[in-house]
Amino acid sequence: MSDIQEGAKPARPPRPVRKLSKRLDVARQLHDLEQDAAALDIVDIERLRVSVTRSLWVFLAVGSVFTTTGVQDFLAGNLTPGDPVWWGCWGVEPCLVGILITILRWEAAMIARSIDIDSGAVDWLKRFLLGSTLVMNVVPAVWPREGTISAGMLAAHIMVPVLVFFLAEVMPIVQARCTQARRAVVLTRPDTSEPEPTVSAPPAVVDVPTVPVIPIPTPAPVPVPVPRAETPPAPAPAAVVELDGLGIPAGMQAQIRQLVADSPAPVTAVDVQRATRLPLPIAARVVDRLTPVTANGYQH
Repeated sequence: MSDIQEGAKPARPPRPVRKLSKRLDVARQLHDLEQDAAALDIVDIERLRVSVTRSLWVFLAVGSVFTTTGVQDFLAGNLTPGDPVWWGCWGVEPCLVGILITILRWEAAMIARSIDIDSGAVDWLKRFLLGSTLVMNVVPAVWPREGTISAGMLAAHIMVPVLVFFLAEVMPIVQARCTQARRAVVLTRPDTSEPEPTVSAPPAVVDVPTVPVIPIPTPAPVPVPVPRAETPPAPAPAAVVELDGLGIPAGMQAQIRQLVADSPAPVTAVDVQRATRLPLPIAARVVDRLTPVTANGYQH
């Protein structure tokens, strides 16, 4: 019986406890997400920008479809669908609208980055595109080829190009303001500062009687005699070479003495001549001074 009880699964909590635990988990997750309210604002602003921009592009495309018919009617004139020019007239307005959309996208990107567009060519290009669309839409409505002037068609052909013109002016501003609002949101950084360490009270000092330690004398090391290295006998000082009376400068005399000291073999007259550039007779007299004299008066 004891083995069966040990292997049994733990008791499952009651259902109200489980439901309340799930609700508490959801509440904790929501609380954590609410701490990032600034990041949520950025997401909302970006979604708003995308939604508004998409709607404006759709309405601009619908308006350009209507203006395309007016431009084609103006350019085609009395041509028939059998003429290739009649079909080519349908591509004029989409070309103008495509150029306008490209300029608007670039202008919105520059304004969003706080870059002033101080070029008059940009404004004149937009006005030329929209003015051309307006003229080519109004002329067929004012001077229709068949029938009389229709007030409704005239109003539509004037209103739609003007609406497209103002829509083109508003779209960059919408893009720029949404970008500025998104960048103006300041994200709060999580507090990563470490808590100040708490100063704990110093432990109480307990007086413990100390036991005197008697040092044990260590035996002194026995000195080991170190064999002395035999020093070589100092070399005998070189004999002082007397070169006075030969008319040799002092610097050259020092050069000759250095040659004698460095040479392991006896110095000859040729050696002296090579080192000092002296004439050979004077070099021979120098060698005579260098040759030691014995006690009996003979040179070796």
